[in-house]
Amino acid sequence: MTDRPKSTFARRLRAAKPRTKAYEVRDDIVSGLGAAIQPTGARTFFLARMVRRKRRYATIGSAESMTVPEARHEARRLIASYIEPAVKDCGPKTPGHPMTAFADEFLERHGRHWKPRTVETNTRIVRKNILPAFGHMTVDAITADDVKRWFASLGERPGIANRAMPVLSVMMRMAELWGYRAHNTNPCKRTRRYRMKPKERFLTAEEMARLNAVLTRDEFWCPHVVAIVRLLMLTGCRFGEIVSLEWDWIKGKRIHLPDSKSGPRTVWLSSAARAVIDAIPRYGADCPYLFPARPPTRPVDTIAFQWDRIRKEADLPELRLHDLRHTWASVAAMNGVGMVTIARLLGHALVETTERYVHLSDRSVAEAADRVSGRIGAALAGRGTVREGGCDHADG
Repeated sequence: MTDRPKSTFARRLRAAKPRTKAYEVRDDIVSGLGAAIQPTGARTFFLARMVRRKRRYATIGSAESMTVPEARHEARRLIASYIEPAVKDCGPKTPGHPMTAFADEFLERHGRHWKPRTVETNTRIVRKNILPAFGHMTVDAITADDVKRWFASLGERPGIANRAMPVLSVMMRMAELWGYRAHNTNPCKRTRRYRMKPKERFLTAEEMARLNAVLTRDEFWCPHVVAIVRLLMLTGCRFGEIVSLEWDWIKGKRIHLPDSKSGPRTVWLSSAARAVIDAIPRYGADCPYLFPARPPTRPVDTIAFQWDRIRKEADLPELRLHDLRHTWASVAAMNGVGMVTIARLLGHALVETTERYVHLSDRSVAEAADRVSGRIGAALAGRGTVREGGCDHADG
């Protein structure tokens, strides 16, 4: 009797370090199982293999919340579910299952792979946008026509519709895997999302001055709100990253975020940003948050009322808090910071995401055109080189 070679997958996964580009570590037991290692350090189990001449790919879950044996068990179950429709009856194993009961099961079983903020958002979508339309039905009774009518009814709120559709689609896919619907009957297939005009914008110098004037006036009345807005402007962080800050995360001119949208990351503080933090009074020795709620057992989660007043008084009624992040990225680009560096500072895994945030003023574009043309003209006249000084090609 020969011993089966010992698997090295778990050891190789633990030893895997983030690189500049995402890469994969493959299992040596279950064919097709692997883990994707992102530049941010995030690790995700996936299944990618051919099953009955059809390419199958599925995200299994975070390697932070699942063990290798659990990932193998889920991968084998997925493979069996792909093969099963070809050899057995394609009807649901549990017909007539109520949509309300399935929604609770979905949020509990599938939600364990999500981050807490994603759980909160998707739970709200299920409760407010999906169950009111489908809660009276059984899971296997929902048809493509039902989905189309529901999606059309949300036409006046395209943003909500576009966020709710993927959640419903995942619910129907899980319903197939768990035996509540027939295989390959997802009613959300081929439903196109609404086209929406991008809302990204950045503040001009004159608009920033107006906003700062209102913030300076309000420092006595709502100092925490003013500090939050100023840190958003000075760091380019997301709103959730700033309001959830803890004192222990701040080390000198760095903030070490243990988790963010793209995983753990470091935020570099300028002198101005550090001065804002230094001016924030600590609520108490036993309160870890810079911006505690009342009671101080959790951080604040919204400043909507105060922000609405501030932006109106600054004559910026349509300005969103997220636009301050766009402003930070745009100012960085207009001052010669490379796209790769901006992506790293913003915590983006992909430079393509950063490019959507960056907006250049007409003046900066004109100056860049003059600079490039001037160098080419000098090179043609034999007075210089095309490339002078500066950043490498990777930084743009």
